[in-house]
Amino acid sequence: MYFVGSLPIMVGVIELISGCIQFKFSREVSFFDNSQVIGTYPGSSEQGLFGVCGPRCDNDIRCNAIDICNEKFQCKLINGWTPPAPGNVSEGVCRQFQMQACPDGYFFDRKNLTCINYYYICNFESDPELTCFLSESLSDEFNWTTHKGSTSSTDTGPSSAYHGLHYKYIETSAIQLGQRAVLESSKTFQAKTYCLTMYYHMYGNTINTLTIRTQKENSTAIDRWKMSGNQGNVWHHLSGVNLPLDSQTKIIIEATKGSSHTGDIAIDYVELRPFACP
Repeated sequence: MYFVGSLPIMVGVIELISGCIQFKFSREVSFFDNSQVIGTYPGSSEQGLFGVCGPRCDNDIRCNAIDICNEKFQCKLINGWTPPAPGNVSEGVCRQFQMQACPDGYFFDRKNLTCINYYYICNFESDPELTCFLSESLSDEFNWTTHKGSTSSTDTGPSSAYHGLHYKYIETSAIQLGQRAVLESSKTFQAKTYCLTMYYHMYGNTINTLTIRTQKENSTAIDRWKMSGNQGNVWHHLSGVNLPLDSQTKIIIEATKGSSHTGDIAIDYVELRPFACP
């Protein structure tokens, strides 16, 4: 599909000021899988939906794919992570069109018209997880647990992962007040600002604190985001926190145990993108 001004012509690519971006059909996906959705927009036909979402994807630095959902008269901007399986498409089908400017695993930098390493993602579905940038710290008091389904304690923790089957959480039944579980970045980063997004679940009467920090070598760590207390029995989306990184700076995600067993904190679908949050 070409976009000349604001008028769509169905031929399969989108023109940029310099060069072009091509959207190519990649798979059918479930309408109800919203883990990668940046935005959803209405339309009355397939061509109209392309005309709505194509230019928006072109102009959104996060977008690397679009879903065309004719049955629901909607299109979606997708952040570009390609899942290992299409999911359940029995209750609503969308056709996903992947941006073809760059090969898999790369992100198209609109400003410089170049392909760069796209981002890291931790969805905790495999071990080892090659795309994940986090690992257990050796300087904390206990470890995060990879889990599926409900946690072992009542009235705390999620009943399932936000995306897929598995998530990470802290099991607080046998841990002392104030003890910490820490995940640290295990990758070397370029000197730039990255955008971290994730889903978090903080349900229970004795929830303590979840913190995201950065630390440069042995200097004092800097808090970049913090949440404390009971946030309800629901997954929340951290839409983006800017992290200034370089080759000597690491990311820290720390969960602190509260005063009782009803303090389970969970995270899922942690993404790190190589640009500042929009």
